[in-house]
Amino acid sequence: MYRIGLSILLALFAVLSLTGLSLADDASVRKPLPEGIQRPVQVHLVVRILDVLKIEETTGEAQIGVEIQQRWRDPTQTFNPIAFGRDRQDFAGREAAERTAVIWTPSIIIENQIGDGKVQLEALSVRSTGDVTLTRRLEGSFRFAKDLSAFPFDMQRLPLSFVSQFYPADDLVFVLNHQDRQLSTIPDELSASDWDAKSLTFTTAQFYGWSARPFARMTAEMVIDRKWPRYFLRIFVPFMAVLSVSLFILWSPKGLIGDKTGVTYSALLALAALSFTFEASFPGSMSVTSPIAFMISIGYFYLILALLVDLLLESKSLPGRLAFPYLPQEARVAVRYLMPALFIIICIGITLRSMA
Repeated sequence: MYRIGLSILLALFAVLSLTGLSLADDASVRKPLPEGIQRPVQVHLVVRILDVLKIEETTGEAQIGVEIQQRWRDPTQTFNPIAFGRDRQDFAGREAAERTAVIWTPSIIIENQIGDGKVQLEALSVRSTGDVTLTRRLEGSFRFAKDLSAFPFDMQRLPLSFVSQFYPADDLVFVLNHQDRQLSTIPDELSASDWDAKSLTFTTAQFYGWSARPFARMTAEMVIDRKWPRYFLRIFVPFMAVLSVSLFILWSPKGLIGDKTGVTYSALLALAALSFTFEASFPGSMSVTSPIAFMISIGYFYLILALLVDLLLESKSLPGRLAFPYLPQEARVAVRYLMPALFIIICIGITLRSMA
């Protein structure tokens, strides 16, 4: 009797497991298009970016909260509003998930999503005309192509690429009208405090999938702008402090600084250490042609040039020194203003170019 009871329990457990598996996988199983539907099915998308929680520039990952609304017309979902008593049927939470599992849906996924997102809300609305609206609010991690070439004045583009798992472009296309664009929004403030939300744009395209059949793709791309003034104290103040050594070399009276060569090479080492510090704090910022990387690169040359000019002006073998005894003094006056001014102009030009 014990073995029989145990066998029955195991059989019931297996049945329940299979039932649960089928319910969970129904939404990801290809269902035939509803009868009488016009092909290709036009699926409207509304994308509301709720928040950008975290940006990982090193790995090119962003944690985003987003609400996605899908709308399409299914003639098999029409009903008599007078007999039903309402023009619309609404489902939420578990009821929406169960209802979605048994009706036809576009089976839309986000291509660049990492893992399974956390679904915070699911709602389904069916009108008497057969218009179906499926709304999901989720939070997940998404890949993006990082670009630090303008760091710290850079902008990053966070795409959400929507495709249908099963239905090619002959059966399903994405449509975006003026109303959909108006309903698609971005937040005023982001949880990622170093960034500002700028704009949200949409693009449509086709790609070839299984059996070389064309599939439709719609991409919602959010542009975020780095708040570069937050990096002023962390990046530019230490950089200017190290480069200020050149002013002491060019402006200090003779004998005030004993070993100018040692001071210059100490500043070069400090500049190298600053570069490694920036790379450790902001990975990737020094390995590309970013403005700060370019400034540090010409900073090495600027310090060496300031030292060489000072040594040349102090040298007794300076050409024309005997014929023009006031030449070193007049040249030093010009160099004191010219060299720092040229360096500052170059740095400002690089900064403005990256911000354009």
